[in-house]
Amino acid sequence: MPYSVLVVDQHPVILATWVAPLLDAGYEVVATTSFEEARQRLAARPPNLLIASSRLGGFNGMHLVLCGHVSRPGMTAIVTTPAKDPILEAEASVFGASCVVAPESRAELLAVVTRVFSSRPM
Repeated sequence: MPYSVLVVDQHPVILATWVAPLLDAGYEVVATTSFEEARQRLAARPPNLLIASSRLGGFNGMHLVLCGHVSRPGMTAIVTTPAKDPILEAEASVFGASCVVAPESRAELLAVVTRVFSSRPM
């Protein structure tokens, strides 16, 4: 069974850019632009990996990491940010999440996901 990935970004174009390579790589992907829908999906069926933008309207990716830990402690997560953010990186690491500058290419995205999956047993 392939790894499941929940991808959340408020911008549909960015979301589509990230979803296509993950599907092509064989991951089971669910995508949403809505914090609320992502929160519901996390509660109903936590994915193997959450990829969430640091900017989700009134919320951010760390809010989703915290929601995910309720239903699946230790859930693997990546919070993406438009620029390096040492404070967000430190906060993410407390919850075992990675914080990365948003990947700009297909290869970069897949490298980040592969690195995260290889560093944490599922």
